[in-house]
Amino acid sequence: MTQPFLTALPQRAVIAISGPEARSFLQRVITRGPEGIATGGAAFSALLTPQGKVLADFIIFDAGEDGLFFDVPASEADALLKRLTLYRLRAKAEIALRDDLGVAAARGEGEEELKTVALAAAPDPRDSALGLRAVVPAGGPDDEAGYDAARIKARCPEFGRDYAASEVFSTDVNHDLLGGIDYKKGCFVGQEVASRMHRKGGVRKRTIRVAADPAALDKGAELKAGDTPLGAVTSARDGDALALVRIDRIAKALEAGEALTVDGGAVRLLDDVTKL
Repeated sequence: MTQPFLTALPQRAVIAISGPEARSFLQRVITRGPEGIATGGAAFSALLTPQGKVLADFIIFDAGEDGLFFDVPASEADALLKRLTLYRLRAKAEIALRDDLGVAAARGEGEEELKTVALAAAPDPRDSALGLRAVVPAGGPDDEAGYDAARIKARCPEFGRDYAASEVFSTDVNHDLLGGIDYKKGCFVGQEVASRMHRKGGVRKRTIRVAADPAALDKGAELKAGDTPLGAVTSARDGDALALVRIDRIAKALEAGEALTVDGGAVRLLDDVTKL
C-alpha cells in the first residue's frame, strides 16, 4: 500500500539564481544543466569536485520569471553559494540564499494542498514514487517518516542522510540511475572522471536496497558475506534500508551461494545487483 505524506523538509534550503546568463553558466558547471528543464519543471543535478566526488546534489526548479530555485542540502547552502558565485565569473546572474523559503514534499492527497502554497512545484525528478516536490514559504508540517520510507523504497540515497561532501562518487549514490548526470551535454566540473567511469564500466559501488526480518538494520551496520565485508547500511526505516556496497563482491558471494548478514542476522537483497 502506498503511504501518503505531506511534510516540510527542514534539512533543505533554497538558493535562487536569476539573470540572462544564469542558465548558460550553470550548464557548464553542474552534472545536469538547467537548459533542458521544461517551464515549471524540475531536474536532479550535482556539483562535483574535479576528482569526481560529490560536493552536493540538488533539485533545480524552473520558476519562470523568477528564474531558478535550487533545492539544496541546508548544511551545504553557504558553501554552494560561494562556489557558484566563483564559477559565475562575469556572467550576468544573481545568486542568493533565500532564508524566507523552504522545501516540502507530498504524495497522495497532500499534493493538492502543497500546490496551493508552492512558489514552484514539480514531480520529484528522481523517481515518481516520491510524489510532488516544491519550494514553499519557510515552515510547515515536519513529519518526514512517510517521505523517508518512500525514498528508501525508491532507492534514492540523499545527501546528509546517506553521505556527506566529498565522500562518494556520483555513481556510488546512483546519480546516473536517478537522472542526475547528463553525459552528453558537454562539460561540467569532474566530467573527465565521471565520463571515464561511465564509458569503461568502472562502477564498483552502488547504493542498493536491503531488508531484514525482523527489523534490525541500523545506520552504519556492516553488510557481510561470511567474513568478507561488502559495505554498510546508510539509512534504514522499519526493516528496509539503503546500503552502499561493492557490487562485484556481492555478485561473487551470490554466485558462491553465501548468505548475506548484518550483525549476524540474515539480510535479503531487494535489487538485482547484476543490473545496476
